[in-house]
Amino acid sequence: MNGILSVTPAQYPTNLTFTANGGTLTLNWPATHLGWTLQVQTNAPGAGLGTNWTDIANSATTNQMDTLINPANGSAFYRLRQ
Repeated sequence: MNGILSVTPAQYPTNLTFTANGGTLTLNWPATHLGWTLQVQTNAPGAGLGTNWTDIANSATTNQMDTLINPANGSAFYRLRQ
């Protein structure tokens, strides 16, 4: 099957920064990215990235989120989507 694949990168990508204190992970991103949605994906160890991204509720109204660190998750990946 032939086709065309188009990839459009976000206009203003940014990095997430983080701190971990006890069992809490705090993620931060610039205030210029208010309105963007934080997403998470958790997978078994060694599984890598998949397509199962989940939006984190209320993340588009802030530029910082706290989440509990769950040792049962093999891997946790975070990203912002516009």
